[in-house]
Amino acid sequence: SPLAHGLVLVGAQSARSVLGALPGALVVLAAAHGWGASGTDVVAWLAAPAISPRLLAAGAALAAAALVLRLVALAVGLRALGRIRPGSYGARSATAIRVWLKTGVVAEAGAWLSGSLLWPPWLRLAGMRVGRGSEISTIIDVVPETVTIGELCFFADGIYLCAPRLHGGVVTVAATEIGRDTFLGNHALVPAGHRWPDGLFVGVATVADADRAAPGSAWFGHPPLALPRRETAEMDRRLTHEPDALRVATRLFWEVGRFGLPALPLAVSAGWVWAIAAAGERLGPVGLLGAVVPAATLAAAAVPCLAVVVLKWALLGRVRPGRHAFWSCWCGRWDYVYMAWDHWARQSLARLDGTLLLSAFLRLTGMRIGRGVVLGGGFAQVVDPDMLCFEDGATVACQFQAHTFEDRILKIDRLWIRRGATVGPDTVVFYGADVGPGAVVAPGGVVMKRDVLPGGRVYAGCPTREV
Repeated sequence: SPLAHGLVLVGAQSARSVLGALPGALVVLAAAHGWGASGTDVVAWLAAPAISPRLLAAGAALAAAALVLRLVALAVGLRALGRIRPGSYGARSATAIRVWLKTGVVAEAGAWLSGSLLWPPWLRLAGMRVGRGSEISTIIDVVPETVTIGELCFFADGIYLCAPRLHGGVVTVAATEIGRDTFLGNHALVPAGHRWPDGLFVGVATVADADRAAPGSAWFGHPPLALPRRETAEMDRRLTHEPDALRVATRLFWEVGRFGLPALPLAVSAGWVWAIAAAGERLGPVGLLGAVVPAATLAAAAVPCLAVVVLKWALLGRVRPGRHAFWSCWCGRWDYVYMAWDHWARQSLARLDGTLLLSAFLRLTGMRIGRGVVLGGGFAQVVDPDMLCFEDGATVACQFQAHTFEDRILKIDRLWIRRGATVGPDTVVFYGADVGPGAVVAPGGVVMKRDVLPGGRVYAGCPTREV
């Protein structure tokens, strides 16, 4: 019945949360046992907190260990749920609940591992078959055991990969094979249930068409248009496909560094507790609740955001248009800044959507934002802030692709939204594009690389055309 299904769904979600927290609890308990700390000691610290570098270092190490164990436990948990066979299942069946759990767990793990050298091994542990040398970023709605990925593939961010189909109260799961040397651009969609050919290129925001795809073919747009001659870039393969040990170690340094990201929120939380406790000794309830708690909470939200600004300028400086090899140290630093922004500041900044405070923060990161610019949602995290240039009076509610990773070379350039122009929701604007003064780009369009849209006109489509 619908009621029983709802209860089982809530129970499954609760069990997932409890089991996900279990590794962290075990790490803390083991550490407490090793240090001889008791529950009484914890209560005493909360009553009179004392923060020391040793305590913060220990907390950071424990947080990193707990995160690693949690990720391993998630993969093992997917295996424990059993294989999901291709077929059709009722939307309220036990199998459908397992599908929902598996896709959610993959998304949770991807928040920490996507785009890293550790991501393919995790996916293999979870049941997916991934070929040697494949690079995979964020994948959405994936049941791991139903997908086989060939060698030397490259998946950009936000790929809708072989998702189960929900239609008419039925969930349909189908097996999918993706050929070797496949490139999937950001937000591409690959339908399940097909054997895709080798060498396929699917551009940004493009839905792959199994009836038209051929080995070595390239597609872009909606509906997809064949690209007879795709622009390619050449670079030493030791920098793109065949790195030496030093470059592998450099990349691993930055990717393993992701496990240290929880240290800052942990330190800020400890500081918040200390500040409240210290003020509580001198102030009454009114002063504590009316002044100290709001101020400490505001500071706790602001510190990680400012840390992102400092980290961006320290690791990247002012980013210039250009090209960077996939295995370069610069790409490792660039990716680390992106991950830090995601885990430190995105949630806090999302609460500032539509305010001048968010625009002020984005200017600190390098974005060029003119007077009277109206920003839509989605600016709580920006991948390439130095590349975005919005002139006075522009209305910007779209997504941006200020870089691409075609041929395993990061190509990055500025894009301009000129004075008084409007770019609608769900539109994607590529690097090098120039949307002219007063121009209007309708929702759902794609402004191609280096397209110049003259001002005062209306554009729509994928790719955009004047209408």
